[in-house]
Amino acid sequence: MGIALAVLFALGWTETDPDSDRDGLPDHQEIHKYLTDPRNADTDGDGVPDGDPDERREHAYTVRTVLDVLLPIEEASIAHDDFQDAEVLERTPTTVRLEVVHYPFATNGRAIEGRRGWRKAARRHREWIAPGPTSNWDPGLRKRLLKELEADGVDLDALDDAAAVRAVSKFLMDRSAFEDSFTVFAVEFERGRPVVHPDLRERVRRSIEKAGRTEREQWDRELFGKGMFENRVHGSCTSSAIYLQTGLRAAGIPTRTVVCVPVIDASDPREVAMLDRLEHHGMRRLLKRAAAERGRSWASHTFNEVHVGGRWRRLNYAHLGQSSLFGGMMGLMTHVHTFRDHAEAGLVTWGLRDAGPRDDALFGGSNPYSCVEIDDRFGEHANAANPTVEEGFDTLTVRRLDWFDDPGLHPTIEMRLDDPETAGHLVFHVDEAILGEGPSQYADFYRRVDKEFVLRARDRSRDELRAHAARGYWVDTIEGVHDFYLRIEPDEFRRMREGVEYALEAVDRESEVRWIVPEGITIVRR
Repeated sequence: MGIALAVLFALGWTETDPDSDRDGLPDHQEIHKYLTDPRNADTDGDGVPDGDPDERREHAYTVRTVLDVLLPIEEASIAHDDFQDAEVLERTPTTVRLEVVHYPFATNGRAIEGRRGWRKAARRHREWIAPGPTSNWDPGLRKRLLKELEADGVDLDALDDAAAVRAVSKFLMDRSAFEDSFTVFAVEFERGRPVVHPDLRERVRRSIEKAGRTEREQWDRELFGKGMFENRVHGSCTSSAIYLQTGLRAAGIPTRTVVCVPVIDASDPREVAMLDRLEHHGMRRLLKRAAAERGRSWASHTFNEVHVGGRWRRLNYAHLGQSSLFGGMMGLMTHVHTFRDHAEAGLVTWGLRDAGPRDDALFGGSNPYSCVEIDDRFGEHANAANPTVEEGFDTLTVRRLDWFDDPGLHPTIEMRLDDPETAGHLVFHVDEAILGEGPSQYADFYRRVDKEFVLRARDRSRDELRAHAARGYWVDTIEGVHDFYLRIEPDEFRRMREGVEYALEAVDRESEVRWIVPEGITIVRR
């Protein structure tokens, strides 16, 4: 086994990733990232296999960047992340130059299926459950955590791993208060013990004196997971990731930590101007808005990945399924680092960069990264809309149909139901959305469109049930939420037979403003 392959196995990337057509791309990523056919090694039949680096981009919308990043980075995990492909182009003693192809609309984060029996499966990932220098849980902490979870009504043995992650992460964040401090990038570890870098001692001294603490007290409120659990506090995103990793591992959930950076350094006007090259109206607007919000500030984001359903999944605070799109000041994120424990991360180099004008010749702005090139591409076979805000929509394409109580729906999709037991309550997801825009983008369409639908039994009976869109919709384009409520009245719902597959059809399919419902959009009454 070669070194690179051994590293991939160590990181858990290949063990549950079948490649049915042997084109070098895992089935899961073909379906949710590259949008190619996992059963056909050459989806478009042009003689070039889907696994070719350029061919991967032909069915999706992608953003390509070339950026310089201050070491450290971890190459194996960032190369074929669920939302990006990355390649090292050049190395210097202190930096790497990466070419990164982003798949910002990949649906991996919305395709999470939990598994039962996860405790047994987790034993294969002992290194991601074991305590570390900072994620330092012990049997006492585990016992206390499980007792508190039980008192809060959380029975981990009754949950699949996805539900367990959601429950534990929410519980941990709810029981902990935020304290504004950031000294974690100033610390190195020697034989498992934290040591402040000599060039950062004065900065740390001022910070802890301002808080009226000793150095050890500060570490127990920001750096060590056990101390944060006992004190019910957490600090920055990095501190929060340590705290969550400690608690999740104590609960038996394999967890690691990742670092992402925005695609450009907003403190460099040259890089901000490069965003005008993007052809996707929504992406360009979103990234410019995020850059304006960041200004000249330091910007990176640390969060977790958990092993759920046989794959590593992003967990951003208590949100399982974080994509590379992130609202606010981050915009579109580039994954640059993965590590087992903060003590192994080596991020003191970033702390030094933040503290003073080091390596200014390498970077255009104040951050430990700099964008050299950025462009985007609509693949030749990509089905990616690119509306402007002014254009709005004449058609919306239904892509998925779910029951309202489906646990996989985003938490944003919530409302009080009329007739919760006697009527049928569905949610359908549409493809088209203006990135970064809110509910108003659908207002004119929804006012004009025919809201009647049919659910047709896909058996010999061909029974027909009526349904209608009502009460509106939910929109959070950063989280991939563009979903509409569909109601089946009680008299119709009574006729819906259990175990029978029903296909969704739009009634007014010839109107100028209409729903498009492809073949295969179905639902089964449980």
